[in-house]
Amino acid sequence: MKKYLVVIALVSISFSGFAQEDAKFKAELTEFIEIQTGAGIDAMLVQFTDRIPEDKKEEFKRDLNVQLKDMYNDLADIYIEKIGKEDLTKMLNFYNTDAGKNILGKTPAIIEASSGLTQKYMSKLQPIIMKYMQQ
Repeated sequence: MKKYLVVIALVSISFSGFAQEDAKFKAELTEFIEIQTGAGIDAMLVQFTDRIPEDKKEEFKRDLNVQLKDMYNDLADIYIEKIGKEDLTKMLNFYNTDAGKNILGKTPAIIEASSGLTQKYMSKLQPIIMKYMQQ
């Protein structure tokens, strides 16, 4: 009986270690997604935040951040499911290099600069899409 208890204890400890490792990995991935995705969301939100009264902006940011944290966490689950931990680890390792940090740091400016360009080309692409959808 004691042998079974020892085995159960060892298995539980090893699963606990894996769970902690997975939780740490997911936290790192979520932070990456927040930085990467947050840039686009920030650029999109600029048009809304100007319309919010000054006395409501802090409350707006608090409410918004709660939902965004949940979204980033859910996105991390999708990344893990669709890409896999091994490739994601390699990606995170890259983004911890100087080149990766440089790219990640410039991502908000790139998204902001390209958002108008994206809208411009979408208005040109829409008639083409509609033409072929109607055939």
